[in-house]
Amino acid sequence: MYYKIKNDVLFRKYQGHGYIADNSEYGYRMLNDNRRYLGEKYVSASGAVMLSMLSKSPRSIDDVVGELSQIFTGVEYEMLKQDTAEFFDLFVDEGFLSRGETIDTCTDQFVENTPRPSGGDQIQDGIMRNDCTGGEISPNEFLRSIHIEIADACNERCIHCYIPNERKNNVIDSTLFYRIIEEGRKMNIIHVTLSGGEPLLHKDILGFLKKCRKLELSVNVLSNLTLLTDDIISEMKKNSLLSVQVSLYSMDAAVHDSITKLNGSFEKTKAGILRLYDEGIPVQISCPIIKQNKDSYGDVLHWGWAHNIAVAIEPVIFAAYDHSGCNLENRLSIEEVDDVLTVQMQEGYAESIRKTAKDKEKLTENDPICSVCRYSFCVMASGKVFPCAGWQNNVIGDLNHQTVQEIWETSEKIKELRQIKRSRFSQCVDCKDRGYCTVCMMWNSNENSDGDPFRINEYRCNVAAITHSKVDRILQETYPAEE
Repeated sequence: MYYKIKNDVLFRKYQGHGYIADNSEYGYRMLNDNRRYLGEKYVSASGAVMLSMLSKSPRSIDDVVGELSQIFTGVEYEMLKQDTAEFFDLFVDEGFLSRGETIDTCTDQFVENTPRPSGGDQIQDGIMRNDCTGGEISPNEFLRSIHIEIADACNERCIHCYIPNERKNNVIDSTLFYRIIEEGRKMNIIHVTLSGGEPLLHKDILGFLKKCRKLELSVNVLSNLTLLTDDIISEMKKNSLLSVQVSLYSMDAAVHDSITKLNGSFEKTKAGILRLYDEGIPVQISCPIIKQNKDSYGDVLHWGWAHNIAVAIEPVIFAAYDHSGCNLENRLSIEEVDDVLTVQMQEGYAESIRKTAKDKEKLTENDPICSVCRYSFCVMASGKVFPCAGWQNNVIGDLNHQTVQEIWETSEKIKELRQIKRSRFSQCVDCKDRGYCTVCMMWNSNENSDGDPFRINEYRCNVAAITHSKVDRILQETYPAEE
């Protein structure tokens, strides 16, 4: 019998435990992708040793047990073989591993037509979900993801961008990039985000993608796709753990281009999205809603759904990281947010918003405020490290002088951030609207001229209150007997 790890599955062996997950935990899927959602699982130290014997290429059970017998000394060979096969078969049944009588038959088979976690409603894939809480994470905390801005430079000048235009002029040193991901991989990181600015501006983008594939890293590329080439697409297709997020603001070219300040960007971005879809590369559309596209973003939703592409929308942008508020003149007023939310309710968002709210309401004052520096951090093109996307002014390390491990394990700022509990935001702990808001230190810091991450901005509180009210109203009208 032969076994292998499926191509879209990630496995890491840590001291004392193992971790296995499908790339749905880190990447995107097309809406018509009906493969089973496997989620993530932790295994014991001995189970991790067994799984570490496998790779993306088939291995015979006899070869595996031959190596395991050198580790689990004193265990009779046939018993070890039986235990190992039974253990692997559990993961075959759950969808993480492939099994076959021969090398040729040991290929990935996917379970089709399994209901999606959202119940199959594609509308629910249109909500921009904040993953700052880290999801359902095991007590085993470890560095799993590094977000690298490989190019602050950008060929667009989006009017709502949190990166001030005068900062958009750098690219990361290639040697530094390779060092970062190699050091990260030695620490068993799982996921890398390549962003900017515009990451496709970097002359070594192909080399970066190849290196990530060689290291079996899940990769998200955040790009406007205006610089997409055949060579880049060819390399992207080779990594089954890669997905792309792209911003599309309107199906009206004039509106989209007025936001990006790059004539012709709409046609290039739309063509790039369709090309990725045709090539089978998972892509998700991001559609922030601002004053300029508040009347036309709905067309993006329906265009995406028509092409089986999830569209994430967000009616609230955050301030530029230099505290200048230079981009906020484009942010929706509270009245405009109200109008947008009314449309969202008409589109069928209420139930999924309520579901997310209920999960947030379960959090207590003793829970960490977010996942920053508990599972991830971000790197500027300059090599300086900061907690999360948008919080560039909070430098927690410098990879020009430190290693990834040194920063992760010894940074005093990281240690402080890990200790912050929800109780630090007393006004939020028992707020009746807490499920409809995410307490975000980056958001607070950027909004406040002094960079204070603990002073709450009322704008977001008002949005949460409006959202809560609208969800309650629509659900009462839809399910009057249940409310």
